[in-house]
Amino acid sequence: MCLALLLAAPSFSAAQSPCVEVPLGFRQDIRLPDAWESAWETTWPNAREAMAFWRNDNFIEVQQLWLRASPCADMWQAGQAGHNLPPSAQWLPALVFDTPECGDDVPCGCPQLPVDFWSTLGGADSPEEAMTLALAFGPSDLSAERIRTGVRLLENLDLPVVHVVQHGETVYSISRLYGVNPTCLGPWNGVWDNLQAGMRLRIPSP
Repeated sequence: MCLALLLAAPSFSAAQSPCVEVPLGFRQDIRLPDAWESAWETTWPNAREAMAFWRNDNFIEVQQLWLRASPCADMWQAGQAGHNLPPSAQWLPALVFDTPECGDDVPCGCPQLPVDFWSTLGGADSPEEAMTLALAFGPSDLSAERIRTGVRLLENLDLPVVHVVQHGETVYSISRLYGVNPTCLGPWNGVWDNLQAGMRLRIPSP
């Protein structure tokens, strides 16, 4: 770790109060729905069940989805932009594909997308067809309502920073890197001395 970061990071003491998870809010830079999202909302308007699923326990399902998706976002954005697809397409892989695991619940990189995934979506004649094509790549219990609401929440919730653990890092060193209390970071992610390279951690607000 960079020495300058270590010197600049704040110190922590046992007297500091433990972290309290605050309810997630929405970003201030929310963008309007793109062409696909507007059409999906019209075609599949009944999203109450999907929203109840996402909202449960301070949007925990969205946060878990964000943990898996965040490290892959730049790669997916390149695929979306390279095929001239609307911005919402960037997040479709997060909803459609499972993240592989290297063992012990440690995520193993990003999902391996089919080679024709982006080109297939790019060949859709309408937003509704694009949704149908995306659903065909996913599990049988996935619904259009869950996809469209999940995408909008990933785009617009003020979600925490995600850190991918590297070899040799500890809860304390990661806490110093971000200026947060280790007694908050550890319990927030259910880790302490069991930290492993590849784990993805939510970083609480300092």
